[in-house]
Amino acid sequence: MAHVFDAKKMAKLDDPRRKDLIPVDKILQTLGLQEGERVLDLGCGIGFLTLPAARVVGAAGFVYGLDIQEDMLVEALSRSRKEGLSNIAWVLTPPDKVSLPAASVDYVTMGLVAHEAPDLGVMLKECHRVLKPGGRVGIIEWNDTFTEMGPPPEHRLKQDVLISKLKEHGFSKMSLTDLSQGTYMVVGKKGE
Repeated sequence: MAHVFDAKKMAKLDDPRRKDLIPVDKILQTLGLQEGERVLDLGCGIGFLTLPAARVVGAAGFVYGLDIQEDMLVEALSRSRKEGLSNIAWVLTPPDKVSLPAASVDYVTMGLVAHEAPDLGVMLKECHRVLKPGGRVGIIEWNDTFTEMGPPPEHRLKQDVLISKLKEHGFSKMSLTDLSQGTYMVVGKKGE
């Protein structure tokens, strides 16, 4: 694994500057997330994207927050309970397997975790498997612009590499959005 965020430093995930670099509302709007849909937030951490997604999909929808670090999930569960969100399942998962059935979600989000994957191809294959036909994956990553936070430049995932990997694993209709000075998002669609 290239560079996995240390759960002992999870307080950094609440840094207000991070919200400028990772504009959650813009991410969810770009994805087109709607009430009643099912979402998988892969590498959910403390719920930075998971909690807002759960509010958008509402009681008729459902969100799965998966992470490889138990400490992150414990914190995420605490946050969801404080907000009264009962439409989220927090799941501890290995880095190479998504413990959901095939064709079970409308969207998969991955916020700043694809560069940590031990095998990005395996991760994308799993994303494709769990998405319903026509479902979309939205992958947020650090661009190669210097930022005070984020992984070192040599651990960042280049846009063209990510798009190529998505195409290799059956995704099409790619769109690229610059989210901020330090991040971008690629959205791909699973064929129908």
